[in-house]
Amino acid sequence: MFNLLGSELYKWRKSKAFYVCLLSALVCILTIWLTFLLEDQVERGAIESGTMGFTVMEPTAEDAEVTGILDDLNIMQMIQTFAGGGFSTLFIAVFVCIWVVGEYTHGAVRNVVGKGCPRRGVFVAKYISSVVTALALNLAIITAVVLTGVAVVGTARLGETFWQDCLAYAGVQLMLGMAYAGVIAMFSEFARSMAAGIGIGILLAALSSTLASGADLLFRIAHIDFKVSDYWIVSVIEACPYEGIDMNFVGRAVCVTVVWMIVSLIAGTVHFCEADV
Repeated sequence: MFNLLGSELYKWRKSKAFYVCLLSALVCILTIWLTFLLEDQVERGAIESGTMGFTVMEPTAEDAEVTGILDDLNIMQMIQTFAGGGFSTLFIAVFVCIWVVGEYTHGAVRNVVGKGCPRRGVFVAKYISSVVTALALNLAIITAVVLTGVAVVGTARLGETFWQDCLAYAGVQLMLGMAYAGVIAMFSEFARSMAAGIGIGILLAALSSTLASGADLLFRIAHIDFKVSDYWIVSVIEACPYEGIDMNFVGRAVCVTVVWMIVSLIAGTVHFCEADV
C-alpha cells in the first residue's frame, strides 16, 4: 500500500497535467487582478480613457470625487469568487479526471493489477493522491489570490479581521475541496473515459448546485423540511461565508466532508474491485 502511494505521489510530481492546470489557474488570477488594476487607473485618470477598451464618464459637478473600482473591491470577496465560486472546483475536476482516467487510457491500471497488486490498495492510493493534489491546487489558488490582491490593493485596506477570516475560510474550503476531489475521483472511476469523466466533472462543478437548489424547491413544494443543498458538497462550498464563519456552519462542513469522503471512497473501491480493468 505504501509503495503504491509513493508511486502515485512520484507520478504526481512528474505530472504535466497538474502543472498545466496550476499555471492556467495562476495566469487567470493574475490576469483578472491586472484587469481590475488597469480599469482602476483609467477611472482615476492616471491612464488615458479608452486604453485596452476601458472608458469612463467624466464626473459631474454633483459627483466630482474621482474613485476607482479598487475602492469597492474586497479581497475576501475575490477569494470567495475563486475558491467558492466554481473556479477552483472546475480546475480540480479537470485535473482529477485526467489523473484517474488517464491510468486506464495508458493501460497503467491493467499493468499494476496484472502484477498482483491488491485492487483495493490500487484505488485507495489513487484516491489519496487525488485528494492530496486537489488540496495542493486549492491551496495554491487561494494563496495566489491573497498575494496578488495584497500587491494590487495594498495592506492598508485589509481590515482588522482579514487574516482571521482568510485563514478560517481557507481552512474550510481546503477541507471541502478534499471531499469534492474524492467525489470526482469516484465518478471518474465509474466513467473510465476521458471525455465522459471531464464532462461529468464540469457538470458537477457548474450545474450541480443549481440542480440541488431545484431539488430544494421540489421538497419545499411537497412540504418536506429537507434541503439537498445543505448536504451536497458543491452547494456547501459555494455557501461558505467569507466573513464571520460560525461554528454551526463549520460543524456542517465537517460532517459533509466526512460523509462524502466515506461514500466516494467506498463506492469507488467496490466498483474498482468488481469491474473489469
